[in-house]
Amino acid sequence: MADPLVCQRCHQPLLRDPTVANLTSSQYALIAGTLPSAPPRAPALSPAAKLSSQPPGAQPAAQAWAAANPIAESFIILPEEAPARPASASPSPGLAPASASSSTSRAASPTAPVVAGTALASKLETLLSNRTNIDHPLCTECTGLFQAQLQRELEELTRERDAYIAFERNLRLRAEERAGGGGAEGDDGVGGSEEWDALVQHRAELEEEEKRLAAQLREREAELDGVRDDERRVKVDEAAVEREEAEFLKSHAELATQLTQLSHALSSAKTQLLLSTSLLQHLESTNVYNDAFQIGHAPLAADGGRSAVTVGTINGLRLGGRPTVEWDEINAAWGLVALCIDRLAVKVGCVFETYKIAPLGSFSHMEELSGKGSYELYASSDLSPARLLQNRRFNHALVALLDCLRQLVEFGRSSGRAWAAGSIEINKDRINGYSIRLPGLASGLPALGSMSLMGLGAASADAAKESSADEQWTRACRAVLQVLKRILVVESEAGRGTAA
Repeated sequence: MADPLVCQRCHQPLLRDPTVANLTSSQYALIAGTLPSAPPRAPALSPAAKLSSQPPGAQPAAQAWAAANPIAESFIILPEEAPARPASASPSPGLAPASASSSTSRAASPTAPVVAGTALASKLETLLSNRTNIDHPLCTECTGLFQAQLQRELEELTRERDAYIAFERNLRLRAEERAGGGGAEGDDGVGGSEEWDALVQHRAELEEEEKRLAAQLREREAELDGVRDDERRVKVDEAAVEREEAEFLKSHAELATQLTQLSHALSSAKTQLLLSTSLLQHLESTNVYNDAFQIGHAPLAADGGRSAVTVGTINGLRLGGRPTVEWDEINAAWGLVALCIDRLAVKVGCVFETYKIAPLGSFSHMEELSGKGSYELYASSDLSPARLLQNRRFNHALVALLDCLRQLVEFGRSSGRAWAAGSIEINKDRINGYSIRLPGLASGLPALGSMSLMGLGAASADAAKESSADEQWTRACRAVLQVLKRILVVESEAGRGTAA
């Protein structure tokens, strides 16, 4: 069974080395013989004997100290040898003790030598503990530490010994010098009265220095207490500052998050603004009236060697130029003109007093507000009586449309519109001196060149005169388009200025 040993220094479990666990009697005797003997106990001295053993120079101080500190005579006598420690584990009942076993029993039981070696090892440990100042057993690490400590003590003792030897040598040299120089016989050279007085004086100086240093120490301790109080206050302030810093960092993080969100929102708003600005510029450069009503002019081919005539156009449809231009194109152009005048009146807020425009494309018509009649704003080259009557109402429709244009111009002048200024002359059926009435339909009817149509035109014999009338009607139509274009352009520029 393993011996449950512990180190006497670190109290860690130990396991004996086999050389120690199997220790023999001869080995034990050899080791015990090499150990130093126990140091002899010094005889106890009484306090008076201790005082008398002091040097003559130290006896006054020793007596003063003994008077101030009574010495008790109590002491305890320790035994010369510590009793052996009991074995940590007793042998099993089936085994005999090592001291009582014979050679026969040892041969019969193989565990007997082990038990004997363990007992010798325990006895050796007890002996080592009694003969030295170190309790055994020790582990390997603690043994190394004690060896290092003993080595340091050996070095210190060696230095002290050398110092004592040098001191003794100096004393002997001084004694020899005094003896050779005829010094006083009563001076023993070890602790004279002069040297003692110097030591006493030095001691008094040291006590004064000690008092001064103690006073300085108390002052420094008071300062230290004040510094500690200041430190506590600083720690409290520091804790408060740390809390404020934590709150500030938290609020800063929240504000940074909000700033990031606002930055993203600002970037989105800037992008939206850029898109809106681009769209606004596009819309400002776009005029719905200009897109819906593109007014211009186009040359009409010369007829019979005469000079070419320019005819007005709206959205590519020619307005006038009869009989070269078909009535379907002219009717569609008059439908766009009626729609343009009606939309411009709504935009500027003009209300017509006599007629109402019904823009229905190629079949537009003008209606009297009194409800008495309605006039078609389209014509045809058909020779049926109903169509001829409709062509007559076509002239009434043209005059009614020109009257609405006149009211629009007058409304512009009264409201200070820029497009109403200038020379725009509209009087009954004439605009800028040209009649808006259709001169006749004979030129559109080549088969009936010698007939007049219900007194609306001249005879076909006077072809030159009728051709001149058609040219005048074409110029009147172009004048209407010029007025409309001027209104569209000025209103577009005004709309851009208002948007800006």
